[in-house]
Amino acid sequence: MAINADLGGKSYVLGKGKVFFDRFPNGVTITANTQGEGERYFGNTPEFSTSSSAEALDHYSSEGGLKTKDDSVQLSLDRTGKMTCDNMSAENVALNFLGTSTQVVQTSQVGQISTFVGAKRGRFYQLGASGTNPAGFRKVTNVVVKKGSPGYATTVTLAGNYQVDLDLGRIYIEAAATDIPDLTDLQVTFDVAASTREQIVSGSNPIYGALRFVSDNPKGANRDYYFPYVKLTPDGDYALKGEDWMTIGFAFEILKKADNIESSYID
Repeated sequence: MAINADLGGKSYVLGKGKVFFDRFPNGVTITANTQGEGERYFGNTPEFSTSSSAEALDHYSSEGGLKTKDDSVQLSLDRTGKMTCDNMSAENVALNFLGTSTQVVQTSQVGQISTFVGAKRGRFYQLGASGTNPAGFRKVTNVVVKKGSPGYATTVTLAGNYQVDLDLGRIYIEAAATDIPDLTDLQVTFDVAASTREQIVSGSNPIYGALRFVSDNPKGANRDYYFPYVKLTPDGDYALKGEDWMTIGFAFEILKKADNIESSYID
């Protein structure tokens, strides 16, 4: 006769939840008391998973017959994770480039000059690009193009020769420009309007912080996972074009912040 007993074997879970990241300052020595900038909600994360792998040193008895394992010592334990985010915020994009997101304040300026040596027809040129301002200026007005030397004395008419994108600060030399042969030296003068824009600048320093996953399961018990110290890195393709929602992939290593702090806490 079968034993009819409640074995409690139906703790099924359909996992959902939110991810938060508390970024630590760059270039500091991480200690038990290191604080981040505050937990920031990542946004929608269609995928979030962790993985563990262990390395062991096995011992085998060779006293006779078939060699058999009689002892094993664990040498290491690595915990890692992956997640995918489709919230394309400036902060998340910056993390993908190991960089930061800042506000660029462009002041009003008059009579700025950009020179293009050997300009070619059918090409685009960015106004204001320099070593201190690699991306150039935006929001330009009063664009005047002159050609030739000495002194760039000849003003080139707009019609039939070039086009101007005032918002992006770019000029295009027409493919059949009447007055701009290939390899013509150009001098462009313009004014700059005051504006503010968001800019992400890439970096090369590793990104460290604390990671928290707050469960909100439609089925099953909720457990919140806190990792006090992780190294976050970009993972996978960052498709700027496609037929699906843009996503960013991240991998993270789960580390120990200090001897008295464990790598994972699950509540």
